[in-house]
Amino acid sequence: MRRWINSLSLGQRMSLPIMGFILLVFLSFQVITYQTFIKKERASLVSRIEILAQGVGMNLTAAILFDDRIAAQEILSSFKAEHSIALVELNDGKLLAQYSSQNVDYVAPTEQQRIITKQQGFHFGNSMLYLDVPIAYADKSEASLFIAVSLEQLHQLQITQLQYSLFLFLLYLVVCGYIVNRLQAWVTKPIAELNKAMRSIVNDDKKHQFTPKVTTNDELGELANCFNDMQVKLQERDVKIRTTLQQFSQEKVFAEEVVATVQHALLVIDESATITLANDACFDVLGVPQRSAVKQNFIQLLRPQQPERFKHQLTSVLSNKQHFNHYVVKCHSPQTQTERTLQIVSRPLYHQKKFLFAIEDITKQHLAQKQQRLAANVFDSSQDAIIVLSQSGIIEMVNPAFENLIGFEPNEVIGKHFHSLLDMASYRLIENHIRNHLNERNLWQGEYHQLRRDGSTIPLLLRVHRLTDPQSGESQVAIVASDLRSIKENERLERLATHDSLTNLPNRSKLHTQIQTLLTHQQQSKDIFAVLFIDLDGFKTINDNYGHDVGDSVLKIVAARMSRTIRQTDMVGRLSGDEFITVINHVVDASKVEQTSERILHKLHQPISLDENIIEVGASIGCYYVHPGEYQNVDDILRRADKAMYEAKRTGKGKVVIFNPLATVSTIKTKQPR
Repeated sequence: MRRWINSLSLGQRMSLPIMGFILLVFLSFQVITYQTFIKKERASLVSRIEILAQGVGMNLTAAILFDDRIAAQEILSSFKAEHSIALVELNDGKLLAQYSSQNVDYVAPTEQQRIITKQQGFHFGNSMLYLDVPIAYADKSEASLFIAVSLEQLHQLQITQLQYSLFLFLLYLVVCGYIVNRLQAWVTKPIAELNKAMRSIVNDDKKHQFTPKVTTNDELGELANCFNDMQVKLQERDVKIRTTLQQFSQEKVFAEEVVATVQHALLVIDESATITLANDACFDVLGVPQRSAVKQNFIQLLRPQQPERFKHQLTSVLSNKQHFNHYVVKCHSPQTQTERTLQIVSRPLYHQKKFLFAIEDITKQHLAQKQQRLAANVFDSSQDAIIVLSQSGIIEMVNPAFENLIGFEPNEVIGKHFHSLLDMASYRLIENHIRNHLNERNLWQGEYHQLRRDGSTIPLLLRVHRLTDPQSGESQVAIVASDLRSIKENERLERLATHDSLTNLPNRSKLHTQIQTLLTHQQQSKDIFAVLFIDLDGFKTINDNYGHDVGDSVLKIVAARMSRTIRQTDMVGRLSGDEFITVINHVVDASKVEQTSERILHKLHQPISLDENIIEVGASIGCYYVHPGEYQNVDDILRRADKAMYEAKRTGKGKVVIFNPLATVSTIKTKQPR
């Protein structure tokens, strides 16, 4: 043991006793504090539940006397106020009423635990506190409440207390580390440095001479100062000579390295504006090789857009009246004849009576700053509220329109999670839908009713964009919120509700409305109209082979082609997926419907060129004639047209099948689907 102690360093022998004493005091204090805390929390929990039980018990006396189970059950429901209660049983020789919480799991006590609870009034299990609270009524005390309380909150408090203790222990380690560090800095290190410096002098090691640092003003600091003074006087002559030689060598090497490696164009110019020295970076910045730049006139080399103004500024610099400090000048590029932006810094070289110019091409930075300012102006002047979220949903930025629209000032929401602005109950209904769209297309838009600061709600059209940095992979979410209270926004919202967002065709809702309108009008006009159910052939293969983005593009092209094959009085809409509906009004001749159907098949069969791919798609059509007086509904009509379409697919695809003949004229002779 003595040998081990003697082997310790001075800092270790000083710090170990201090750290050990602090650790002993810390552990003792934490153990006592933890035990006292848990004891108080348990007593508080038992007292709180007993007070609640006694208060409820006073209300139960009448129900017990009259054996009123319904009243007793209703009174027991008041235990909902205590969220940690899992089960309450009212016993009067038998089970009279029971309350159980749906949110807390109940763990039944063992027989031994029930006996202990009956004897002591309460008992702490592993996960539950069991209490037996007697209820006095009619000078009797035969009724009692058996209560089971979850200890999850108490366990959480225990964990919190242990976490707090761990934090204090970490703080203890930090304090101990600081003490050791200070001991080393104030005592151990100065003594070690003095020892090292004296050994270098004793060994006459001029190559590795060491000078101890003075960090304190105590006796050790004075001793180090005296030693340094002695060492400086002994080496003063040698240091002066060596320092002078090193300075000359370093300055030469430094100048050569600066000229060779700096990324800016470095030019040395005399008083006549003639370039006398240039570095290799001149070619990258100015487009002129180093040798070609020497002896050229500085103004002619730069080719500024305003040469007279620049010449006046340069004259002031060369006469030492001013300096270029990040001076920005626009010049003509000699290779591309385009505009470039240069930034110039100048400094005089007094001994040579020349001037050093550092030139940087900031064309890209200048353009980026200009674009940033433009984006900032758009951001600030937009009438729509714009919110920028981090990848984790923290609000990073809002524009002035946000305060006007929602009512919250920027400093009230920046740094908070965007959930703090939402009614979470309504947001949960669309959350998965939004996430799916962002994962698939990085875009979602739709209507949302936002709660304003004054308590009112405002309908908004939200456009949510996910923006991902291709280099870092980090993403942000930009939300543009438009006020839908205006007429223009309401009209646009109505179109979104009745048209397919991908193809811009009427959607299922609009088609149902249109067909129902035709059925209503048919009661008076007695006109016949036809419904064509169109399903694309081979569309699933396109999605599987080329991806959903190409599939979406195909659907757009198909929709455009079908729209061009019908009359203005007719309608084509997208039912779902690759299913479309065409409604042909006022049919008097079946041949017209046949021609329209064949025209649709011909248009859709034409190859589609997308991303250097030639894609072919076909279609099968089912036709159903809607005659007046048949008392049909929209679903019946679509179902029959759908049945005819499936018959067309079954019999070879790429054809038209008629479900029912046109009553007034000769019809196409086609096998009718069953």
